[in-house]
Amino acid sequence: MLRVAKSLAQPKLSPVRLHLSPCLQPQGRAAWQSMPLKSQASLISSLPSYHSSELADRDALNSKTGLQSVDWLDAFRADPANEPVLTAGAMLSNNAKLPPDHIFSAFLKVGLLQDMLCTFNADKQEFSSLITLGKNVCGHPTIVHGGLTAAIVDETFGGLNYVMKKRGMLDPGPAFTVHMVTDWKKPIPAGSHIICTASLDSIEGRKSWVRATVKDRPDGVEYAAGKALFVIPKKHPLDKPTDGAEEQGRAHAAGMHQSNVALCRCLRCHNSRKAVNEQLSSSRI
Repeated sequence: MLRVAKSLAQPKLSPVRLHLSPCLQPQGRAAWQSMPLKSQASLISSLPSYHSSELADRDALNSKTGLQSVDWLDAFRADPANEPVLTAGAMLSNNAKLPPDHIFSAFLKVGLLQDMLCTFNADKQEFSSLITLGKNVCGHPTIVHGGLTAAIVDETFGGLNYVMKKRGMLDPGPAFTVHMVTDWKKPIPAGSHIICTASLDSIEGRKSWVRATVKDRPDGVEYAAGKALFVIPKKHPLDKPTDGAEEQGRAHAAGMHQSNVALCRCLRCHNSRKAVNEQLSSSRI
């Protein structure tokens, strides 16, 4: 009876946790984080799911509920043009070079997204996000909240911009969404596998127009479509090369000017001295 109680008390490890259980210990975590990204990718690809973190939703670590259960995934990955650029495992193991407060990393940690794979097709100039949605992502019962759908579209746009900039296909510099339209065409059931594919429409100077679709498979049912305008912001005028006057003005604003106005060379103090001298000159006349 005691043996039975002990066995019941021990949590059942998923296939991924059985493979990675040494990595979940403090020493193993350090070894995992120091492992080259290619080695991690090789290990992750051999597992039943892309997940490699104990912070992932437990159900998502089952090969029956993650992207590995998608019937069209093998054909999609078999196309050499669809190059993998990001996986859920990389995001959860801090190897994706994403900020610690990135929203999709947080979604993966709490199971709102259960799996994720991003690819780039250079021939078609398309960026795709393959996602397994969680269950607790609804607005109406059992239907994925439209705001999450829009966020997935926007994030896929961002991935397209990032990859194309890294490969010199777009001008460098951070681009921001300034306008976006989403058309919701069919409700997405919670727990669905979806693919969001974004492509570039046109470029005009600092502006780029992009479009995307959300489907249940590459050539399947279309759940939503989106269009957006991304803009690389202009540099602040004070960031341009100057003769030093603007820099002095910034120094004054930051409290770095000299306390002695007569000796300070910042622009504001220069103008103050100039005004005082003009008043003195007019009073002498």
